[in-house]
Amino acid sequence: MAWCSITLATAQTGLTLGGKVKDNLNRPVANASILIKGSNIGTETDAGGNFDLKSKSESVILIISAVGYETQELQVKESSSRIAVILEEAQMGLDEVVVMGYNKVDRQHVASSVGQLDMEQTKSRPIMKMQQAFSGTIPGVTMMQGNSLPGSTFGSINIRGVSTLQNAEPLVIVDGMEMDISDLDPNQIKSLTVLKDAASASMYGSRGANGVIIIETERGTTGKFKVNLNAWSGFNKAIDLPQFVNAEQYMRLNNEASGYQGQALSYSDEDIAKAQSGEIKSVDWMKEVMQRTSMAHNQSANVSGGGGVGTFNLMMGHLRETGLNAIEGSQKFTARFNTNVNIANKFVLLADFYAQRLQNDRLLQNDNGNGLYQIAWRMNPTQQVYYDSGLPEHYILHDDLNPVARIKRGGIKNYMHDKSVINLRPRYNITDKLNIEGNVSYMVSKSANKEEVKSFRYLDENGKPIQIVSNKVDASQGVSESQLTARALVNYTNSLREDKDKIYFTAGTEVMDLTYTSYKQISKASFFGKLNYAFDNRYILEATGRADGSSKFAPGHKWGFFPSAAVAWNIHNENFMQGLKDAKVLSNLKLRGSYGLIGNENVDPYLWEEVVNNYGWTMRVPNPDFSWEKQKQWNVGVDVTTLKDRLTLTAEVYDKFSYDLIYSKFPVPPLTGSHSLTTSVNIGEVRNKGVELSANWSDKIGNVTYSIGGAFFDNKNEVLKAGYKDTDTLVFTDNTDKIWYKGIAIDNYYGFQTNGFFRDADDVANTAAKMANTLPGDIKYVDQNGDGIINDADRVYLGDPSPRYNYNVNMSLKYKGFDFSMVGQGVGKRTARISDQEGYPVRVDGNTNALGAPRQYYADNRWTPENQNSRFPRVWTGTSTNAYLSDVWMGNASYFRIKVLQLGYTVKKIGKSFHNTRLYINAQDAITFTKWEGLEPERNGGGGNYPRMATYTFGITTSIF
Repeated sequence: MAWCSITLATAQTGLTLGGKVKDNLNRPVANASILIKGSNIGTETDAGGNFDLKSKSESVILIISAVGYETQELQVKESSSRIAVILEEAQMGLDEVVVMGYNKVDRQHVASSVGQLDMEQTKSRPIMKMQQAFSGTIPGVTMMQGNSLPGSTFGSINIRGVSTLQNAEPLVIVDGMEMDISDLDPNQIKSLTVLKDAASASMYGSRGANGVIIIETERGTTGKFKVNLNAWSGFNKAIDLPQFVNAEQYMRLNNEASGYQGQALSYSDEDIAKAQSGEIKSVDWMKEVMQRTSMAHNQSANVSGGGGVGTFNLMMGHLRETGLNAIEGSQKFTARFNTNVNIANKFVLLADFYAQRLQNDRLLQNDNGNGLYQIAWRMNPTQQVYYDSGLPEHYILHDDLNPVARIKRGGIKNYMHDKSVINLRPRYNITDKLNIEGNVSYMVSKSANKEEVKSFRYLDENGKPIQIVSNKVDASQGVSESQLTARALVNYTNSLREDKDKIYFTAGTEVMDLTYTSYKQISKASFFGKLNYAFDNRYILEATGRADGSSKFAPGHKWGFFPSAAVAWNIHNENFMQGLKDAKVLSNLKLRGSYGLIGNENVDPYLWEEVVNNYGWTMRVPNPDFSWEKQKQWNVGVDVTTLKDRLTLTAEVYDKFSYDLIYSKFPVPPLTGSHSLTTSVNIGEVRNKGVELSANWSDKIGNVTYSIGGAFFDNKNEVLKAGYKDTDTLVFTDNTDKIWYKGIAIDNYYGFQTNGFFRDADDVANTAAKMANTLPGDIKYVDQNGDGIINDADRVYLGDPSPRYNYNVNMSLKYKGFDFSMVGQGVGKRTARISDQEGYPVRVDGNTNALGAPRQYYADNRWTPENQNSRFPRVWTGTSTNAYLSDVWMGNASYFRIKVLQLGYTVKKIGKSFHNTRLYINAQDAITFTKWEGLEPERNGGGGNYPRMATYTFGITTSIF
């Protein structure tokens, strides 16, 4: 706390103010800001805490603020004498405020399950995509990173498992409006709260089933202009590159496969000898297409300040990533301007403006990040890049393929994405306890792309043209989207019974309209209310109700009502706990419980309606009963702070029961003239049950401040009903390797169980249950029903790709100006599939070149007559029964990854203007421990993807004021 004494003298022109600001230890507070509300008149205290200020008005409201204290307003009149002002310290921990969406609640009065991201730690990291910040940081939140292609989305965020067949991404609310989390620069974020249970997320009703992320961006503060600068640069290193066989091995394997299949051999002993001697060079096509080091550069600047009339914060950012060749890359420019305007003593306008431009440069034949690398995987190492002729760019083409030529001559494609946002939030403070608030926001996003191919002549070995590529230039406009949201709120917060109780009440209504230039339109409307009541600071009640209407659903089923309730008991505030509190053994012990209903409308519009093609054939049957997905969820949690606030513990147990799930491709018997027929239905039931545990220890020993923490959380997913009855089975029309029935996971692998490999021709002949064209070394599938035939009836559940037994650890150390931090994240159990080019490891078809060379790992562990107990089947060319999904291609993808290693040094002051200048080096995703036989344990199989990257950076941050 601090006190402020003010001496007033009345002059003919108004007031002359003089005073001094001190802290609770009677020390002067320098650089405290004293401003007259509604004007630009203000001053700061000097080194002794003294200030002088004049005003033409005889009655003013002073805004008094200082770093480390809560800003407070003080009314000063002519009749006032010497005034003592107490400024409350900016508290953390139990007294901090949690942003719950439409209002703010003291943490000690929160009864539902919420998690908060440490933004100070997040901003200290070189993050290219905001999704990265969720990996290993918040219990119950998973982010499996899938793509490192510049400009792409890194991966999807899941909160407490997946409970839908639709998009399972959480709802993201930024300053009151719905946005994409990919748009956000971490340096622009002040706070980030994750609403995990139904009691917290039901305030968002139909959109809360996947969890809600509430974000507040930075705003200005009264006082001097302040500039925060942040810049970092670094390079990316691929961490999941395949190791292919060389030319000699490829020739031998190709001949081996042809020999098994009774085909002519492709390579002579002379060819193999030339490859062995190096006369025929081995080409590593992955290295050939990775022509340079990928780089990343980021610069951001925040300029903030303000006076009595209001505050502002201008935030600008630039991120540039270069790819693995001279064409691929991405640039992103962002600008955000937040301002608070004090129009009158009781009226304030929060106005936010945001603009973003994202430019992605791609190879025309690699615009999704996979094409180029898939082709590189398919090339065999005996094919050279160029003819040895001396002619420039004399590429060797084999079946029209040469990925190096595609980089230089295959053409380019440029994508441009623009987004603009205006967000206005007028607020009228009827009293200091009651206010009404409006919110009108408008967002528009546009995209365009262009492509270009320059003319080029491909020559044969003799220098004669064999293919001519003509000039081509094309451009197109993407579908534009506009989002208009309007909201009205009333908020009431008050302390009752001489500050023994506290009440928070919020009610409002909201409408949203999304319009697309593709003539698609979505409309939503909502009514909601929430009450928090803390009785005697011991017993807490939260009650929420929201009614949502959406145009996505059939008439009569557009509206849903989503209520919830939560209770909590602050046991530490009971009289019988006073002894432990006084001894500082225990400062917080809270028991929480919640239950509620939330929904999911995160689906495409018009799914309930009939679709007829150009020939008049019905393609989708209408469903007049099509409606919301729904979810019931209960949560029980306990929070503990003990041992002089050094140890904090949190434990949660939850159960999410989802029903009326939406499946938009449900097959129905075809009508006359229809090739295939589907409808959209609400079908099935799914349960997610889980536990979350977290602990953190913080302390100081001498000049060393340290913190050690960790978390463990697990989610078990189970289908309770696949159709309308418990015995129903749902076979997916768009994924034949997935199925639903009671007891299986919502995402699953469904294939064949195996019993080794066929030993020899006799073993093949004596086995009745086998597929056609089976040879020795092929996979032996188990005949589950004993009918002597291997078909779909023999497929069984093979595993769940969802991560289980998630855990993370973090550590931070500070010694004088030095700091060190480490974040590690792991998955204790995960079943993954080795598939496509990463998996079916033979791919040695020398005739069409469509299959490529095998990985060395496969070649070393393949079946041969001499190696019957192998990990993988024989080599093959062409089609093979070995390529079906089976447990042969399943593996253990558990892992532990060092997400962050960082060392920094801070200089408190350089000259008169530069404060808290920090230099740091950072390694991200640099070390991984795993037994996964594929390349990247976070990816779901595949091959030929853009490589996963580790990032090494150097950065600097500073403040100028």
